[in-house]
Amino acid sequence: MKRVMLAMIVHAHQPVGNFDHVVEEAYRKSYLPFVRKLAQHPKIRLSLHFSGSLLEWIESRHAEYFDEVGRLVNVRQVEMVGGGYYEPILTAIPDRDKITQLRKLSEFLRRHLGSSPSGAWITERVWEPTLARPLAEAGVEYAALDDTHFLAAGLEAPDLHGDYVTEEAGHTLRLIPSLKSLRYTIPFREPEETLGILREGLNLQSRLFTFGDDCEKFGVWPGTYDHCYTNGWLERFFRALENAGDWLETTTPSAYLTAHEPLGRVYLPTASYAEMMEWALPPRAARELKACLEESERLADGERFRRFLRGGIWRNFLARYSEANQMHKLMLQVSGKIETARQTAGDDARAGTLLDQAEDRLLASQCNDAYWHGVFGGLYAPHLRSAVLRNLIQAESLLDKLERAEAGRARITRKDFDADGREEILAEHPCYAMTVHPADGGTVSSMRFKPCDVELINSMMRRPEAYHDLLRQAATSGQTAREGPASIHDIIQSKGPHLEALLKYDRYPRRGFRTYVFPINRAWQSFQDLELAEIAELAAGAWETSTQPKEPSTIELRSRAVLWINGSDWPFEARKSLSSQALEGGWQLECRSSMAMRSACPAPLALGLELVFNLLAPNAPDRYFAARGVRRPLAFKGEIESDQLEIVDEWQKVRITLAGQPRCRWWVTPIETVSQSEGGFESVYQGSAILAVWKIDPAPWQNFASSLRMEIAQL
Repeated sequence: MKRVMLAMIVHAHQPVGNFDHVVEEAYRKSYLPFVRKLAQHPKIRLSLHFSGSLLEWIESRHAEYFDEVGRLVNVRQVEMVGGGYYEPILTAIPDRDKITQLRKLSEFLRRHLGSSPSGAWITERVWEPTLARPLAEAGVEYAALDDTHFLAAGLEAPDLHGDYVTEEAGHTLRLIPSLKSLRYTIPFREPEETLGILREGLNLQSRLFTFGDDCEKFGVWPGTYDHCYTNGWLERFFRALENAGDWLETTTPSAYLTAHEPLGRVYLPTASYAEMMEWALPPRAARELKACLEESERLADGERFRRFLRGGIWRNFLARYSEANQMHKLMLQVSGKIETARQTAGDDARAGTLLDQAEDRLLASQCNDAYWHGVFGGLYAPHLRSAVLRNLIQAESLLDKLERAEAGRARITRKDFDADGREEILAEHPCYAMTVHPADGGTVSSMRFKPCDVELINSMMRRPEAYHDLLRQAATSGQTAREGPASIHDIIQSKGPHLEALLKYDRYPRRGFRTYVFPINRAWQSFQDLELAEIAELAAGAWETSTQPKEPSTIELRSRAVLWINGSDWPFEARKSLSSQALEGGWQLECRSSMAMRSACPAPLALGLELVFNLLAPNAPDRYFAARGVRRPLAFKGEIESDQLEIVDEWQKVRITLAGQPRCRWWVTPIETVSQSEGGFESVYQGSAILAVWKIDPAPWQNFASSLRMEIAQL
């Protein structure tokens, strides 16, 4: 009898920069027990994919694991699957980097396991039709994608049990549908339910059933370790597959493709898995999509509609989150610089070595997790963003060694850096780099201090997210426990009390040197609660820039705004200049601000200059505010009266010293977001906002000037 074929692809990945104890727990609870259980069932064949970042961690901590996996590879029980080494979203990086990522992982597997992969795991199954060409050029023969992609291309459910060939400019690639029905039963339902799905293949001409999903489902996701190992689900599952051997055979994609011709040609639309396409939408659109899906489920023939109901594409994350877009555009800039430098390096051995090192840091910065956000922490995880940025800064520093910079002077360029249709100003120096946005209040979105490989701002704007509705509902209605382990997509629980109270949203991106003019009677709580009643056109409006600043390494900006006082308009002009100077092992940045009116202003006002710093750990004893001999944790909120304010990070070896002239007050508040992770809802520290406040009093007044000096030093 012609058997049903089951091809399982089990994918394991840990982000660049993830906490060591988190990876260790995943290894102990999932990667190790899964492979050992598989070894006890030699008749079960499947494919394994590990990202290069995870393999590097395993090599440094548990090198013996390669022996265990290698034995399974040698007896052809396991086929290794390739992919991007650092698990990038392949569609989001240049083609030259796609090919380098793919070949790097292939070479690692060849060296360590004696196996050169023929297939590639597509990160988050983010597919665009143009991806076929670089995959083929890198030697990839096949990839598995979700059945969502194939159904959206017009195929029917019975057509999903084989493989198809696609091409781009004549470069061919075989594509295999991975079935959602299997992803939702394995491992959350009893094995018999999965066998019931597989038995449907007995009535089909083509009988390949493919499952591709995360290894973390087998031990890391909440409740799954006890379910899979303590309670024996994985043992029962493997045994059930073996017992069905008279009609069912486990295989690997390569073995199947060798024995079978493709079912036809297919061109798949740009897509990912269903949840990713929902997360990529803005909150209101995501709610509408969910409502449409729920409505279709109430229809007798709703499946006709659901197959064509899709959300947004992955690139939408770059539109939704300016923070992700900034990292992405910086990554593209570094990639372009490396390519240009290679063209001019020639046979220079020193330059070649530096470029190889810079390229590896670039590839690490392309790790996908920090560029998007869904049910996983992703973009909202500061340590993951920090790891991406640290690798980019290290690549920049290596490239700096190939260039000759004028001592103490930055290279200042103007261009639409972030592809938003508006010009930014970039200041770059071997000691520091800065990105200024004249169109957004003359603010600074990036302050990279290269001696410490640290991005000092690295914060997040607090935005509405569709899942915040679930948190509000859970806070008012309570929750009902369910039996057995739940899929991550079904978990609604909080990792702390009263998180719904933190659901407040910023009016502006969290950037440095935002200018606030507001009533003098406001206090620090007004700053915390977003109730300053500031002049919005000054805080976030477009500022003009000077094309010929009076001083080198200086960026000059100007804005005109209007005060509304006692029923009358009071026009004024605001100016600020940002002057940088490289010091020995440090960076000095001074912001001079001024306000001028044509006639005396009758009302007292306050001028505030906002700074944002994220040193990652709000309650760690080695990171703190210091003023007048008193240390306060980064979680501090309130007012500090002092000539100077220090922000110290002994772990990253950086000290920031702030001083105002004339003397100012410091209003400090932590920035906390509420995001969703594998374990439920949690508050996340996204840095601290510091407002240097000068009270312009008494009235009347006509001109006011202040300066804020910042010195950043390596400890």
